[in-house]
Amino acid sequence: MLQYTEPIDNKSLFEIIRRTCNCVDPRLMDHGLRVAYIAAQILKKTGENDVNKLRDFCLVTVLHDIGAYKTEEISKMLLFETQNMWEHSMYGYLFLKYFSPLEKLSPVVLYHHTPWEELAGINEIDEETKRYAQIVHIADRIDVFTTKRSNTWEACALKLSEGRDRRFASWLVDLVLEPGFYYALQSIDAQGNNFDFTTWGSPLTQEQITDYLKMLIYIIDFRSRHTVTHTITTTNISYELGRRMNLDSDYLDKIVCGALLHDVGKVGVPVEILEYPGKLSPQAMNVMRNHVNLTEYILGNSVSGTMKNIALRHHEKLDGSGYPRGLKAADLNVPQRIVAIADIVSALTGTRSYKGAYSKNRTLGVLTGMAQQGLLDSGIVGLLVERYDEIMDSV
Repeated sequence: MLQYTEPIDNKSLFEIIRRTCNCVDPRLMDHGLRVAYIAAQILKKTGENDVNKLRDFCLVTVLHDIGAYKTEEISKMLLFETQNMWEHSMYGYLFLKYFSPLEKLSPVVLYHHTPWEELAGINEIDEETKRYAQIVHIADRIDVFTTKRSNTWEACALKLSEGRDRRFASWLVDLVLEPGFYYALQSIDAQGNNFDFTTWGSPLTQEQITDYLKMLIYIIDFRSRHTVTHTITTTNISYELGRRMNLDSDYLDKIVCGALLHDVGKVGVPVEILEYPGKLSPQAMNVMRNHVNLTEYILGNSVSGTMKNIALRHHEKLDGSGYPRGLKAADLNVPQRIVAIADIVSALTGTRSYKGAYSKNRTLGVLTGMAQQGLLDSGIVGLLVERYDEIMDSV
């Protein structure tokens, strides 16, 4: 996939990740943040001082329950005593292994609910992975137990002691029960705010930033595989159109960045609407259209206004009949017009739960008709009609 090139710092990137996950279920992100904070304090006490290791460990811990976005077991997972936790652990492991920059740490997620008496005997796992998985495990259980208002740290400490050498490694129980350890955790609140970004090490590379943003697109795959394919296709059509219009590299970069994130808000649209096998009711269509507002919330102030507007204006039309703001031709620049057209081409030529892929002739007929009605830029549509085969072959 094409690369994301807009400058963005670690904290801004993380806030985008946080807001994306909140659109699915804020309980998991709040829990993940608190667990990451607790786990980071534990890891530091073991003597770990490599800031990049701490950064990546914090990130994988924040996302340790991401597999639950598919299993819908969230309420059960937030109980101290749990039974089968393998399903969300496996989904999370596979997701982070194949669709994130955290591949090396993904086994930590797979084993983050594995009791120590089992984990210790698995020879195929290296000692660092065992240590990390156990730290996440005990931090997870500390958070689940202590966030219940009726529970005290003393009661939690008793639970941890009872699990010594069975659920938790003895050295780890000793570490978290040291005097003052729990009280050092009080700077993080119930929503996981005040997270210590100083532990995040050196700035992420541009390749890592791209991979994390692509990870957000793939999160939607837990809900709708059609949306992921659509995003990848829209981004590449946008780039190919811009390249054939001889736009300079700065323009092309912004187009790619905007197109890449244009539908990230769909992560917050209920799956029964995303995958509805027919025409949506007016009420359901309003919910679907809200994905643009959710995208605006997710991007926040973490990206440039130029790139953000490219992402947010892909459903606007030149005559003012689009949404969400009813903008007109004078308000819509070339990159925004390109992504709007690419979005339609991708939607028409792709499969959906309610439709098959449109043919070339039918797709171009729809686009030409929309251009003639003053909805789309006729010049860009004309270029697409003229170069359709080579553009789509490249895509």
